[in-house]
Amino acid sequence: MIRALYAEDDPNVAGIVRSYIEHFAPDWQLEIVPNGMECLNRMAIGGYDILLLDLVLPDTDGLHILGELARRNDTTPVVMVTGHGQTELAVRALRAGAADCVDKTSPQFLQLVDIVKRVQARHAEGRRRPATAPVGGHHPVMLIEGSSAVAGDIRAFFAAHAPQFDLSVAATAAETDNFFAAGAPAHAIVIGPNPPNTKPLEVLRRVHSHATQVPALIVSSRSDGETAVAAFKLGAQDFILQKPDYITELVFSLNSVLRQTETERQNALLAKELETLNRSLEAQVIQRTSELQALSLRLLRIQEDERRAIARELHDEIGQLLTGLKLQLESAQKAAGDAPLRTPVAEAYATASSLLEHVRILTQQYRPRVLDDLGLQPALEWHAKLFTKQTGIEVALDVSLPPGRLPGELETVAYRIIQEALTNAARHAQAKLVSVTAATTEDKKLIVEISDRGRGFDVTKALARTDSLGLAGLRERVNLAGGRIEIYSRPGEGTRISVEFPVHSGDTQHPFPA
Repeated sequence: MIRALYAEDDPNVAGIVRSYIEHFAPDWQLEIVPNGMECLNRMAIGGYDILLLDLVLPDTDGLHILGELARRNDTTPVVMVTGHGQTELAVRALRAGAADCVDKTSPQFLQLVDIVKRVQARHAEGRRRPATAPVGGHHPVMLIEGSSAVAGDIRAFFAAHAPQFDLSVAATAAETDNFFAAGAPAHAIVIGPNPPNTKPLEVLRRVHSHATQVPALIVSSRSDGETAVAAFKLGAQDFILQKPDYITELVFSLNSVLRQTETERQNALLAKELETLNRSLEAQVIQRTSELQALSLRLLRIQEDERRAIARELHDEIGQLLTGLKLQLESAQKAAGDAPLRTPVAEAYATASSLLEHVRILTQQYRPRVLDDLGLQPALEWHAKLFTKQTGIEVALDVSLPPGRLPGELETVAYRIIQEALTNAARHAQAKLVSVTAATTEDKKLIVEISDRGRGFDVTKALARTDSLGLAGLRERVNLAGGRIEIYSRPGEGTRISVEFPVHSGDTQHPFPA
């Protein structure tokens, strides 16, 4: 059994997920919380095998919750649940430690159970893997010091109290030259108070000209403030006075400097690894987005095929039956002779006629035959006339398309967008005229524009609403078809929807003429 916690503030999405889990994963125990605070409280209690985490919650965001769980050392795997257009945030969540992410606005959400199973398997494999033993070792340290007494004292103290340092001594100018000629192979350099044939600051300059990444410390017999300032300006990691306990201070300083250097080195390695990981994650997100787009397009094709099948069924079966019933009632009415006009037969005849007309209209709305048989322009002309007849709103239609046919899927998408935009205008715009333009450009693009001078609306607020999917559906359909959409509207200023699609003639059933 998998015990899952799902943080989701949209009750509609939460209800759908609960029904989906109950049907496809009955062995799951799913708990749903509506905000980040309650999510963190439940996670503090523990006992969950997986956390499904909405990226945007009313009181916080998923990235903050990821950070808090990391601070608690909570190793529960997290699957981020994102929305449309949050591809960038999804990448940040993966970088922050999320095990996977799933888009709740796409068909990928139907793979939620399988995604969780894969995450669980990876998490279990990681726990079975043996821990890596900490890497111990010694740090080679070079002491540049001409006094054998000072070098002997430091060597003896290191051997007794700091065996982690492998101390080498350059006691002569030749040994110092050989050390730098070899590239200064040490983790740290200690410049003693008596470097051979030169001054400590000169050695420090030489260190940073030959080994800029190697930390250097100075031990000085002079408590000269100006010299100390100059040493730090030249890049010394520390400046230690040669007083009775200076070697102990030197050991502490070396430990601190080398720990910091190791941290910086590890950070540099991690930065490179993260850069590689980021590129990999971005590539995965791009690949997954492409796969989801292909799947969504396939679903749109299936939807249109279903519409076509329903329209055919309405026309061939129900329409034919109603036509036959109408003819029978007409014959019965004629046989009644001089009976009153409003007989039950006459009323049934009128009802059958009305039903038949409704079925014909419904058939065309599901999938107009003219779109399949003749193409986009005749279909738009037919729909504009039907729209005006049904609503009383005039449609100024301007269509300029090339000879032949556009790709079938592109014709369908363009038709559905115009159909949906006209429906929205009839419901909300309170306009007397709607202008519709469909044209192709020389650079093989299809431009579709629908505009009115109606009441207008606030686009940002309309897109943020969860109880209406009209504009969101338009934008989603355009994005899936590889197009670009711009929606302009302001209260009292009307509305303009402009859509642009690329037309790939090599992929069409009806390519442009050469």
